[in-house]
Amino acid sequence: MQLDQCNEAPVLEAEKLEALAAVLSSETFARAEQLRSFLRVVCQLELEGRSAEITEYVIGVQALGRPADYSPTEDSSVRTRAYELRQRLKKFYEQERPELPLQIELPKGSYVPRFQRITGRTETAFVEAESVPVSTSAIPVSTSVNQSQLLPTRVPGWAAGFLLGVLLMSGIWWWKASLVTDVSPGPVLREAWAPLLGRDPDVLIAVAAPLHLLVSPFMSTTPGSLPKYPAPPGLEELFSRFRPLPSGAKLEMQPVQKSLEMGDAQAVAQVAEMLNGLGAKSRILPESNSPLPSMRKRSAVLVGSPWYSRSATTLLEQTPWTMRLDPDIHEIGIFGQGPRAGQKYLPARGERREYQEVFGLLTVLNNDAAPDDPRTLVLFSGLTSVGTHGAAAFFSSAKSMQELKKRFEREGINGFPHSYQVIIRCRASQDAQLLSYSYEAHGLISR
Repeated sequence: MQLDQCNEAPVLEAEKLEALAAVLSSETFARAEQLRSFLRVVCQLELEGRSAEITEYVIGVQALGRPADYSPTEDSSVRTRAYELRQRLKKFYEQERPELPLQIELPKGSYVPRFQRITGRTETAFVEAESVPVSTSAIPVSTSVNQSQLLPTRVPGWAAGFLLGVLLMSGIWWWKASLVTDVSPGPVLREAWAPLLGRDPDVLIAVAAPLHLLVSPFMSTTPGSLPKYPAPPGLEELFSRFRPLPSGAKLEMQPVQKSLEMGDAQAVAQVAEMLNGLGAKSRILPESNSPLPSMRKRSAVLVGSPWYSRSATTLLEQTPWTMRLDPDIHEIGIFGQGPRAGQKYLPARGERREYQEVFGLLTVLNNDAAPDDPRTLVLFSGLTSVGTHGAAAFFSSAKSMQELKKRFEREGINGFPHSYQVIIRCRASQDAQLLSYSYEAHGLISR
């Protein structure tokens, strides 16, 4: 295998993202979560032009979950994982995907990834991520989605604790091992987040959860008021892949609204981290325990999308952009309203029908308080949870918010307006993780 070292065309960001996605979604790395996290962190820093920040300490803390007082001289885990990562990359490119025209290399003695073209391969034409045109059509899914059936019901009281446990245990851990974003509370972030701070004892973070069917052989003791349904034929074999099915057990299904999408959990963890860095307290509750009336006239954040959140549906009724089902192609998209009617942003799928590109929606609203004491409600939504994560990452990035502020200044607005929306273009990996995000459009809200 020969590397093309001369007259090599520059490697575009989109090519790098595709190369990273191929590795992260591969069988070779399927059961190597720490190595996936390692590669994700160093590649994201390289993509952001922050290669100088790639150190053994940063990798240990952000990729391997080591504590802040971690000492690389006493703990060799990063060096060990780097060796394993090099070996695993070698195996991936030699055995699983030798045909790839662009490969990721972690040179010996360095933690900075290098993207290398392979001589003699037919390369795919790429364009820069920000120049990709908005998709106005998408591949129809195999079944029709009735949006009204996806609206949530109230979560029973017994589910609230489980929801918060899932959120805090899985969300924070996955966020630390996920996309690296700038959460340093510099001046521009303090200005953007200021309407949420200092007016209430704490900031309410309300979390919506999609409706799921829980499959289990242990439902004989569940409350009788909750409906149960027999599992369809053939589900036993699928269930047994994840855990042994007791002899003679009968699978049943029960509708629950206590399981979070991973991107939503990452978004909540990111918001909580940012608020903590800004010196603010926060309180996390399920949307069922904090409906829209309880969020009014106070500082609040809502993580959820209209296809499963009643509060999000209501809040986006009269904004420049909302989310709804496209009845022609059965895809959920972002649609313009009022003067923007007819504009829409729809997801793009890959050959295996996986989401490759989705959109997030950041909505900042004046929360119906008195004019002399304004409070703000911030809503993070997405076509998928990757979009929700991208919206939270955008609002937590000093670079992104500084660029947004400049856009407002060019429109004659000093600082950040009271109410506005931003559409964020998000690239997703095959395992539904956020790879990158970028500004797409914005609109002001008049209320």
